[in-house]
Amino acid sequence: MSYTILGASYFSSVERDQWKSCRKVIFWKCELWMVLTTIFVVLFLVILISLVLYSNVYTDEDDYWDADALLQSGNYHNFSGKFKLMCSLPHLFIDDITKKLMDVYSSSPALGRYFRSAQVVHFSNETSTVFYQLEFSVPPSAEGFMENLMDPDFIRNILRQNIYDEEDTFYPGTSECNTLKLDPDSLT
Repeated sequence: MSYTILGASYFSSVERDQWKSCRKVIFWKCELWMVLTTIFVVLFLVILISLVLYSNVYTDEDDYWDADALLQSGNYHNFSGKFKLMCSLPHLFIDDITKKLMDVYSSSPALGRYFRSAQVVHFSNETSTVFYQLEFSVPPSAEGFMENLMDPDFIRNILRQNIYDEEDTFYPGTSECNTLKLDPDSLT
C-alpha cells in the first residue's frame, strides 16, 4: 500500500512540474500561459472584426441596380442582325420569332437587365432569313461598358449559345422540324 501512495505522489509531482513550465515569467510579470492566451484572443478578435467589416463594407455593384432608373435614363443602343432558320415552318409567324428573341435576351444573366425590346424587321419565307433589331438601355456613366458588355460579338454569342443549348435538348438524329430552330452559323 505504501507503493501506491508513493506512486501517486510521484505522478502528482510530475504533473505539477509540467504545469510549472507554463508559470515561467517571459517578460516583466507576464507568464507563458498569459502570453499564449493573449495571442489566441487577439488573433480571434482580428479575424472576427475583419469578417464583420468586410461583410458590412463590401457591396457588389452587380447585385444592386435600379431597373426603373436604367429604363428611364434615355440612353439606348440598338443592334441589328440576321440569321437563317434551319427549316421553314408553314405555321411560323413573326411573333414567334420575336418572342424567341425576347425570351433569350430577357433571361440572359449578363444582358437581361439592360434588354428593352426585340423586333423582327424583315422575314423572308423563301430563304428563311430573319432580320432583327435589339434595343438595350445603357447606363449614363459606365467606363468600358460599351466595349465589354455591349460588344456585338458578345450579344451575338448569347443567342448562339442559346441555340446550342437547345440543340442539346433535341434528339440529334431526328430530321423532323416541328419547332423554331435557328442556324448558329448564319448569325450576324
